[in-house]
Amino acid sequence: MSPRPVSCEPSELYAALVGKSEQKGHMILFPGRTLNRPQAPALSRDQNSVRRNTRAWEWVCALFCLIATAGCAGVVSQSPPPPSANGQLGATPGSVDFGSVGVGVSSTQTVTFSNSGSSTLTISRAAVSGAGFTMAGQTFPLTLSAGRSSSVNVQFAPTVTGSTTGSVSVVSNATNSPTTITLLGTGVQLIAHSAALSWTASTSVVTGYNVYRGAVSGGPYTLMNAPLVILTNYTDNTVLSGQPYFYVVTAVDANNVESAYSNEVSAVIPFP
Repeated sequence: MSPRPVSCEPSELYAALVGKSEQKGHMILFPGRTLNRPQAPALSRDQNSVRRNTRAWEWVCALFCLIATAGCAGVVSQSPPPPSANGQLGATPGSVDFGSVGVGVSSTQTVTFSNSGSSTLTISRAAVSGAGFTMAGQTFPLTLSAGRSSSVNVQFAPTVTGSTTGSVSVVSNATNSPTTITLLGTGVQLIAHSAALSWTASTSVVTGYNVYRGAVSGGPYTLMNAPLVILTNYTDNTVLSGQPYFYVVTAVDANNVESAYSNEVSAVIPFP
C-alpha cells in the first residue's frame, strides 16, 4: 500500500508531533499554538508543492545562518589576547645586607634596575625608607628600553648602634610595579685602633724619614707625617676598624733628597 501525500497547517503538524510523542510517553508543548483548530481547506498539488519548497528554503537558510554564526564565534574565542604593552622591571640584588657598619662610617652597595620586557618602561620615582639609608647616582623619571639596565648607589651610614631595616620602593609603569628592595644593616660602635710601625735605620746620613700609607698593595701612597720623623718608629692613630692598610718608608738627607720606597708592610685593623 503506497503512502498518501499529507498536507497540514502548522497547528496540525504540531498536533501530529504531539500525538507521536504521546505514543512514547512524552509530551511536547508549543506555547501559543492551538491544536483544536478547524481544518483548513485542502490545497491543490501545485500550491502544496510551492509551500513545501518555500519552507525547505527557509529551513536551509536558517541552518546556514546558524552554521555561519557558530563558525564566527569559534574564530573569535580562539584569538590570543594582545601582548602586554608594558615592560618588566627587575632589581639586582633584590635584597641588600650591609652587615656591620661602624657608627659615623658609611658603606655603599650598587643596585641595578633592568627591563626584561619587550617594550620600554619608565621609572617615575624611587623612595628610600629606614634610618641611615640613602640613595644616589640616578635621577627620575628614568626610561629603560627593552633589555636595558641602569644602576643606583644605596648607602648605609648608621648614627646609632643596633640593627636597622629599610627599603627602596620603585614605582614604574611596568606590570610588576611597585618593586621593593629590602635593606638591612647593623650599626656598631667602633673601637679606637692604631698601627705601630718600626724600621731599620738607614746606613746613610739622613735627617729623617717619611711614612706613606696606601689602601691597596702597591699604592698609590699618601704622606702621613709632617715634619720628618726623626726616630725609626711611627704610630698611625687614624686607622679605621676592619680596613687594611699598606705602608712604606723613605729616608731624607740634608739636601732634602728622598730615597726610594722601602719594602711594603701591611696592617689589617680588627673590627669593631
